[in-house]
Amino acid sequence: MRIEAFRLGVVCRGETLWDGLDFSFESGAVSVVVGPPSSGKSLLLGILRGERKPDAGDVLVSGESLYRGSGAAARAFRASCGYVPERQEEEDRLVVGDLFRRSALACGGISGRERKDREVSLLEMVGLPGGAKWSLPSLSVSERSRAYLAAELLRGPKVLFADGVVAAAGAPHREKLAGLFRALAREGNTIVLAERLIPERWAAAAEEAIPSGPFRVFRLPVPRQGSGAAPAVSPRAEDRGVDGGSA
Repeated sequence: MRIEAFRLGVVCRGETLWDGLDFSFESGAVSVVVGPPSSGKSLLLGILRGERKPDAGDVLVSGESLYRGSGAAARAFRASCGYVPERQEEEDRLVVGDLFRRSALACGGISGRERKDREVSLLEMVGLPGGAKWSLPSLSVSERSRAYLAAELLRGPKVLFADGVVAAAGAPHREKLAGLFRALAREGNTIVLAERLIPERWAAAAEEAIPSGPFRVFRLPVPRQGSGAAPAVSPRAEDRGVDGGSA
């Protein structure tokens, strides 16, 4: 599913945050939008997934306007999207398995047994094996972010938006997530990540960054099947925006 944005502009608190920005996110690709704090990364993801109309410009999904086209098509697109926010709500009484139950209800058509099987598999993929009964308040920032990501993947989104997930996951889990995102992209899904910095190894492997306003967009290489890639997963240097820490 191709997502294109043209001449996007946003006014925040009476001031122009950015204007005239263009973006293109392809099916089967992993894109990382890098921008400094308070540049509007979360706001941009909201616009791209149809949750916040821009003050100028438009977003096209597979050639159709998200904000000026069919309301039914826009709703269908939003239903096909997965989203992991940078900050998750405090839910003191829930355990990780509750996130999967909620996700299963949102998409429908998943039996209890199938949900359990996929829950086990997805938690292992994000480095949280056996974590279904862990209480959410007991989780670290890294664990919580990865738990929400795994639960969102249960729905099998065609487009995944993730805000700050790589930074929250921390260095020990970055390459695991990179492999997961690439595997999702190989299945034809569109992956859009928003981060303050991109891991140095990711930046070195990516195509040359495309600048747009305060942002730079990196596209990670996605090896095709048969090239030593990971199995399918879906159910169906600072001034350059580079994180020099271990990846």
